[in-house]
Amino acid sequence: MRRIGLLLGVLAVVAMAVAQYAQISRFRAELATLRAELRGTDAASATQPPNPSARNITTATDRTAGLHARLANIEQSIAHLTKATDSLMERGMIPPTEERLAELQQRFFDPTASDQDRLRSLRLLKRNQPQLSDEIVTQALSMMQSSTNGGTRRDLLRQLDGVTNAAMKQPLLAMLDSETTGNVRESLVDVLSDFATDPAVETKLWDLAVNDADEDVREEAQDALREAPTSPERVEKLRQKALSADASLDERVLSMRALREANVQMPEVVSEMAQLAQNSPDPVMRAKLFQAFDGINDQNLMAPLVNGLQDPNPVVRESAADALSSFASDPRIQEWLNHIIQNDADPRVKREAYQALAAAQNQQQRGGRGGRGGRGR
Repeated sequence: MRRIGLLLGVLAVVAMAVAQYAQISRFRAELATLRAELRGTDAASATQPPNPSARNITTATDRTAGLHARLANIEQSIAHLTKATDSLMERGMIPPTEERLAELQQRFFDPTASDQDRLRSLRLLKRNQPQLSDEIVTQALSMMQSSTNGGTRRDLLRQLDGVTNAAMKQPLLAMLDSETTGNVRESLVDVLSDFATDPAVETKLWDLAVNDADEDVREEAQDALREAPTSPERVEKLRQKALSADASLDERVLSMRALREANVQMPEVVSEMAQLAQNSPDPVMRAKLFQAFDGINDQNLMAPLVNGLQDPNPVVRESAADALSSFASDPRIQEWLNHIIQNDADPRVKREAYQALAAAQNQQQRGGRGGRGGRGR
């Protein structure tokens, strides 16, 4: 019954939309007729003999005023119907007609239209044509480059998110070098993430992920590199970078995370990183490595993480406790976490150990309930 109700609702919306489209077409036909009639009236007035009678002047004036009033009413009705139809289009409830799509594109290309109207037209075009034409994309980029409003630039980028026209790559890369507004740069990186496997884009993303001064931009670039599609060639490059002593720690950690995101088995990488964490005298490095180990369940990590619980630096201990949540079902790790909860001097470390232990216990309880249910059947 619910499906039938939904279907009837959809059919009602479609029927209403069809009626609105038909009404708009009728109004436009009437509008064209009125405008032609007004042109004829104006032409007749121009050919009037000099010193026409007052009665003729009054009649012509009244007729012209009436035509203009009807014209204004029809234009207002068309505007209201168009707005209602656009609202349904924005919500994806009805598809636009070819005529409406052409109007939206024309408005978007109109430099005299307001930014708000042009953005709304682009949003509707994108909603109904996810793969925008090169012409529309080029116009959006041109509008973005000429706009002095950071909010407008960001709105344009939102509409380009997910669009993969090759013509976008170079302009977006160039904008990254000149853009100074942080959230616009973050949006630029987000849009470019769809091209992360392109060599030039990937090189830029690595530079931003490691070196950019804006933390949000760095994180956006890191996400793009972690989530980029993988190929055997890319997996091998990531593996080599993760193992390279010449790469920075941030590059090696990000490479390991990207491999993990791709569900690639990497025992040699994890073993190398475990040794690095075990032997590093730098507490910042140890903390970064332990944070990168979070979610990786590899026995090679257990010893350095347990040692991390005894580190003199509380940030390192906190990161180690968090990463040990992957091993918290092990009784030995539970004993260590309980020890930290009872004895560590730092409340943040205690809280992290408690959360790791609680998560493991909740998981065990859920598994136990499932097991009893299975035996009962």
